[in-house]
Amino acid sequence: MVANKVDFAAADQSTAVSGVAIKDELPKGDYILVAIDIDTTGRRLIDEIVQLAAYTPTDHFEQYIMPYMNLNPAARQRHQVRVISIGFFRMLKSMQTYKIIKSKSEVAALKDFLDWLDQLKLKNPNANGIVLLYHEERKFIPYMILQSLVKYGMLERFSKTVKSFVNSFKLAKSSMADTKHHSLRSLSKLLSRAKEDNALKPDSNCISSSSSNGAIKNRLQRDRGDFDGSASVRAKLAFNVALKLSNLMDSCVPESSDDSGNLFNALKPYTEAISSDVDELDTQNVHLERQNSFRPVFLHYFKTTLYHRVRAVKFRIVLAENGFDLTTFRDIWTDKHSEGLHAALQGIDSLKAEDKCELVGLLDSFFDPNKTTIKPIVKPGTIRRRHKRNSLKHKSGAGDEIGAGGDKSQSVSSVPDSTTKTPPSSLRNGSRPQRKRNSRASLNNNSEVKITESDSTGISVSGTQQQIPIAATN
Repeated sequence: MVANKVDFAAADQSTAVSGVAIKDELPKGDYILVAIDIDTTGRRLIDEIVQLAAYTPTDHFEQYIMPYMNLNPAARQRHQVRVISIGFFRMLKSMQTYKIIKSKSEVAALKDFLDWLDQLKLKNPNANGIVLLYHEERKFIPYMILQSLVKYGMLERFSKTVKSFVNSFKLAKSSMADTKHHSLRSLSKLLSRAKEDNALKPDSNCISSSSSNGAIKNRLQRDRGDFDGSASVRAKLAFNVALKLSNLMDSCVPESSDDSGNLFNALKPYTEAISSDVDELDTQNVHLERQNSFRPVFLHYFKTTLYHRVRAVKFRIVLAENGFDLTTFRDIWTDKHSEGLHAALQGIDSLKAEDKCELVGLLDSFFDPNKTTIKPIVKPGTIRRRHKRNSLKHKSGAGDEIGAGGDKSQSVSSVPDSTTKTPPSSLRNGSRPQRKRNSRASLNNNSEVKITESDSTGISVSGTQQQIPIAATN
């Protein structure tokens, strides 16, 4: 434990002297691999954690957290969870089962998570620490967890148990081609099919039995029923995907996931110390401030289609990561106008030529008071289809939808008016109105009417009468 702290401090000093981030790998030792994943209210650092989940082959942790803010529409659709209010109380509700989800505050959930990690470490006294495994293309999970730990002063306790984060997406990128368009579940299915194909090939050193193939198929069928929008399911998938990637070149690896020695050896080149992630978190907060400075420039982008909103977010991220903010571009435009903006954007290799031209025109129109800020061009067919779809929804019975998200008021014409009588169908058709059957004339023409009366003693008396007087006194 002391040796790890000395290595971390030495790495920090070398980084401060040279000014260049030096990768600090973990020292040799025995580490416990724990897959981790989270559900959040959004994909920004200012968002909150909704679910925290961790998985090992022998144990797992799962806890929902009650956020202060509501989930954005994309997060609600992805995790199938939303925040509801009943009186003065806010709670989480599943959009799949329509049941209330038991949740805790963020500080209580983090304490339970740290206690679970300590218990896991005590079960393996010979281990040097825990390495948290996650799978995502863009690094986000470590930043959210570390930010929450720093907020409540739990980072020191966390660093005593957890020694590193490692991204299994880097292992997938180095082992396979074209992993960009594969989600975690599709990558798991792809690796399972590849392993089955290797098992079916004849091999003198490794003989696959029919029982093992049947176990693989049963496990795949069981995994298909899980909802990968939940962090607990994704944590298990991340561990299994990393295990299959580490054993991809060897078809004679045991099927048990407890044998994780080969997995750690495959992931070790991608591990970094916790101190490096904390430094990156500070850098991400600076990038976030730079991204927020560009919001007035892309204001029209956020008022149009989803395509332009996503495009604006990507532009802001790229500009912030390259050290630009709105003040820097304003100074460049003041000195050299659009030529200076074009020269400043030439150094960004991740932007295409048409993207650079679009940014130059947008920034020039924003800074020049004599020009109108450029608005993104939206295809008229997209707006026309959207309006047509909305009009069809209004024409179809909107009052038939009842429940969560479907409480819609009926139109005024569809609600009956109790103060007036509904005209008969004959009047609507323009035909002559018919006389009522129970008129006085029809009553007088009746030959016999049965009358039942009750006296004061409660005995009923029945009799017959030829005519009924107009005004009956008794």
